Amino acid sequence: MSVLENPTHSLQEAFTALRSFESDIREMDNISNSDYASVEEMMQLASDAHLIKSYATELFNELQSMLTEKIGSLPTPVSVDGATVEIKSGSARKTWDHKALMNEVSRRIVDKSVDMETGEITMSSQEMIQQAMEYMGVSYWKVGNLKDLHIDADDYCEVGEPKKSLVIRRDK
Repeated sequence: MSVLENPTHSLQEAFTALRSFESDIREMDNISNSDYASVEEMMQLASDAHLIKSYATELFNELQSMLTEKIGSLPTPVSVDGATVEIKSGSARKTWDHKALMNEVSRRIVDKSVDMETGEITMSSQEMIQQAMEYMGVSYWKVGNLKDLHIDADDYCEVGEPKKSLVIRRDK
């Protein structure tokens, strides 16, 4: 049977080993007084877990690169056993011109708050500031929200190479 016919088949032994590892952790939690030997064993267990995590991350990144390159993009998320998987695309953005972008966001919010028939400003300053906060994070700007104002975030920052990644949402 090929891995494509039953992709989780090749992972069953890994899951079994991880369940055993989980049991070791629970057993270690029950140790009351740790001597140096048991501390050394616990640190070895932590080191081994870190190595496994690094290797699993490396394998996932390799699989993600291969799949996003082969498949490209998907119109909708794909439902799989216990999750949905989709391919997202994005670029790293840095060196934002925060001042210029904030000026443009503010101008557009003020423009939106003017009643075109009466010329009356329909939002308070506080409401305008609260609305402006919807377009920014602590150290970044919310690109999707900026699009709602017809602002291209790429005009206000350095944009890195586009990167596609898998987004996996586990069922609850």
